[in-house]
Amino acid sequence: MVLFDRYRVPRLRREFKFRLDEGTPVQVRPLRPEDGARLKAGFTQMSQLARRRRFLEDVSQLTDEMVDKLTDLDQIDRAGWGCMNRERPQEPGVGLARYQRINGDRKSADAAIVVLEPYQGRGAGMLLHACLHLTAHRAGIRRFYYDVTSDNARFIAQIKALGGQFEGRASNVDRLSLRVYNRPFLVPDQTSVGRRFAEILLKLGRAPAA
Repeated sequence: MVLFDRYRVPRLRREFKFRLDEGTPVQVRPLRPEDGARLKAGFTQMSQLARRRRFLEDVSQLTDEMVDKLTDLDQIDRAGWGCMNRERPQEPGVGLARYQRINGDRKSADAAIVVLEPYQGRGAGMLLHACLHLTAHRAGIRRFYYDVTSDNARFIAQIKALGGQFEGRASNVDRLSLRVYNRPFLVPDQTSVGRRFAEILLKLGRAPAA
């Protein structure tokens, strides 16, 4: 059964439970307008470096207009997923991932991921990234583009390990592209990053509803 599952498109539930690499239980669902307060609280916990890497410039506060843009989603042309620690619901959250279809190119979208520092390196980013891939593929999007600060070596290496390509650089921002995956067997498995991403895609098809 597991072998055949690698060739199937995982069924992504609207809201579900998952466990991060070290066992932290999280709840995953699409971003909603009522998440604005959580987004603002999470922003205050981000370091200046993390803010610059997410917004590609020094941003001191998350304005109402920015929050509206992050949460005004139809899960087709503009989609976003977030997750929170089920054992610590008072926290702002763990992280979020979002894409927006590129005007004039129905098969491509700009994508971005952010994970709060306490949860980095625990698989949250890869989990949200996988949700973004499944959502985008269902909407007809076949390629993601990422604008990443040139010093964010870890994320750049992860995208390349998944088969991503370097598209160019401007003002210390690298532009990368990556095929949108919807089945585990399509993900390159020559690296540990690729194998983990494929495994998460596989697990998403079995994740219990929240």
